[in-house]
Amino acid sequence: MTRKSEKPEEPDQGGADTTLALKDRADARAAFTRSTFILQKDGPLEVAPGHVIVVCRDPGLRRGGINHPPLHVYAPGELDDGQLRAMAGEPALEVIGVG
Repeated sequence: MTRKSEKPEEPDQGGADTTLALKDRADARAAFTRSTFILQKDGPLEVAPGHVIVVCRDPGLRRGGINHPPLHVYAPGELDDGQLRAMAGEPALEVIGVG
């Protein structure tokens, strides 16, 4: 699966089939070498490689010294290794590295 660098006209409907197509890290890196988009009600949010997306299932949860909103995108270098480990170990958080 290849992502376009411009904003998509319609959301990608790949779902589980797309996830199954990414068989290993090399496939995932190739798929996300360009910007990734988070579809929101206000329109797509473009997230460039190197950023970290954190999705919180329990907004207000505090891990890694941060009170987490439902969704936040962190710039490269904004989080240190200890914060990333603390967040990755929390079941209520999904930590997604882009590219």
